[in-house]
Amino acid sequence: MSYSPLARPLSPRLFAATAAVLLPAGLLVAAPPASAAPTTAPPGNFSSSFESADPQPAASTAEVDASGKPVQSNLSGSSPTGLPGSLLGQVNAVTASAENPPNETAANLTDGNPSTKWLAFNPTGWVTYQLAKPAAVVRYRLTSANDAPTRDPKDFTLQGSNDGSTWTDLNRQTGQSFSGRFATNTYGFTNTTAYGYYRLNVSANSGDSLVQLADWDISDGSNARPPATPMGSVVGTGPVSGYNMKPRAGFTGVASLRYSGGAEADGRSYATNKVFEVDVPVGPKTRLSYKIFPEFTGQDTQYPSTYAAVDLHFTDGGYLSLLSPVDQHGYPLTAAGQGASKVLYVDQWNAVQSEIGVVANGKTIDRILLAYDDPHATASTRFQGWLDDITLAGAPTPIDGTNLTNYVDTRRGTNASGSFSRGNNLPISAMPNGFNFFTPVTNATSNSWEYDYQRNNNTANLPTLQGLAISHEPSPWMGDRDQMSVMPVPAGGSLTGAPSSRALAFSHNDEIARPDFYQVTLQNGLIAQMSPTDHGGIMRFTFPSGQATGSLVFYNGTFTIGAGGTFTGWVDNGSGLSAGRSRMFVSGTFDRAPTTSSATSATFDTSGNRQVTLRIATSFISSTRHTEISTWRSPATASTRSTRPPPWHGRTGSAGSTFRVRPRRSG
Repeated sequence: MSYSPLARPLSPRLFAATAAVLLPAGLLVAAPPASAAPTTAPPGNFSSSFESADPQPAASTAEVDASGKPVQSNLSGSSPTGLPGSLLGQVNAVTASAENPPNETAANLTDGNPSTKWLAFNPTGWVTYQLAKPAAVVRYRLTSANDAPTRDPKDFTLQGSNDGSTWTDLNRQTGQSFSGRFATNTYGFTNTTAYGYYRLNVSANSGDSLVQLADWDISDGSNARPPATPMGSVVGTGPVSGYNMKPRAGFTGVASLRYSGGAEADGRSYATNKVFEVDVPVGPKTRLSYKIFPEFTGQDTQYPSTYAAVDLHFTDGGYLSLLSPVDQHGYPLTAAGQGASKVLYVDQWNAVQSEIGVVANGKTIDRILLAYDDPHATASTRFQGWLDDITLAGAPTPIDGTNLTNYVDTRRGTNASGSFSRGNNLPISAMPNGFNFFTPVTNATSNSWEYDYQRNNNTANLPTLQGLAISHEPSPWMGDRDQMSVMPVPAGGSLTGAPSSRALAFSHNDEIARPDFYQVTLQNGLIAQMSPTDHGGIMRFTFPSGQATGSLVFYNGTFTIGAGGTFTGWVDNGSGLSAGRSRMFVSGTFDRAPTTSSATSATFDTSGNRQVTLRIATSFISSTRHTEISTWRSPATASTRSTRPPPWHGRTGSAGSTFRVRPRRSG
């Protein structure tokens, strides 16, 4: 990551323009000759995933226009249609009988945002507000939260106190219900006593073992409506629920930026917030990218949370959104344009990318912004979403187009699950119409969902490798057959037990996933590579430096590892839909003999040579069919791929070739 400091000197051009305005005409200094003009600054870079070590954003800070007015209308970040006379601004402390930190705490009841909530793992509970000064409350409003309506409060009592321990019942309600999710009920009563504490005591919910509530507002009965606040844009842990995602995490890392708010009346509702101050020159190839997770707020089928986009402000006073930028699909990269395009899926992470150098080359970015713009909002419109991985790349690494295989990323479609398909595929390397598939697995025990892109990441929101596997899976709905895996284990690691005990974390940024080759560099520095042949393949493992030994563990079969550097065995497993499957025999050689071995593991001396190469062949006929092994080449590493004919060359063509799609015949 790289970014420029917030403070920067005035450019000579800006200084000259300022002088022209301030100095009398007779005192203006002559302009320097053309040869002395400053050269264009090289394109800059910036990135933040909102982690603690990354650049941190401004919190809920409205962008102001040239006249100093907030870029915001018909929108508020909290209580868009707040209870008149609301006292939430005077709440100094919030306590509760129980809560579910960090995201579902009682303090969420005061934020005016129905997308956040208080949750307690009990069917009853209470929440107390302490006011800055005593006030007489005569109205209150409750808003239901998401999830199951059986968690809604049914019987509850509003109580007042002046010491926080002795309580007076002010209003009791029984048998209450809400019209839906994020619905609001308002209650009024007679009270003339000013209390410094108010408590909502829920004595029964609607039948669940948990109780939840989105908002609790209290009012002194006056007609004063709370003033609008800036759109919410604060760092949080991430969305709680959705498709194919890890709850309470960003797309990468454990943090992301939450945006939220709502309309105050029918009509266009918009706001722009400042997120970062930067100094990033734009070049002809500069690319803006980010991830966005619009929530399905209130199950509103107008999808209001999708009307959001990253915008940029330039030192010349202009905005990216005014330059007609487009995203990677050709849709307008503006808040209104993204919402109107319906290109963003709700309740899941979306990747957005734009080649902004096409429209902004030569400009300098001084602010990164987040914009919201719903042209057709109603008074009931509420929105919330999450932003992550904002990146400005001045010179993105181009793809080597000499081989069209380089354009293929076999991980595409792996961010999927049984609840939402983006392809439901594995990051497979194989020969065209090959006998075997080679795939990394994050769950070596599964014969269906063997590689999860994100949803089962570890606590640091990183995927974990459990092995390099041989697979025959046509889809997770059909399941796999005769699947086995090999896992590299550094010195001291577990050689027995479940594959999860040997799992090692990695980042998707450290993977190469192509049809003819896969490589991953794990967080501990271990490198795993594999390249397929027709009935087998080659795996190479480079263990971390400074370790005397490294091991390979075989899983999901019956194996015999010989002292001379060979192994044989068989695999006999499959899903319930793998009808007609037969036993798969395996045979292979290591590039050197192991120092020790067992039925499922081989340990090697890595003090002088950190690399261990395994050549493996398979057969459904015989355990002795391994004649290919002696003729195999080394793995298709970055240094050797260019020296061997690409196995997919005939299928993908070469750079500049024309693709033709033949119509499929029926029958």
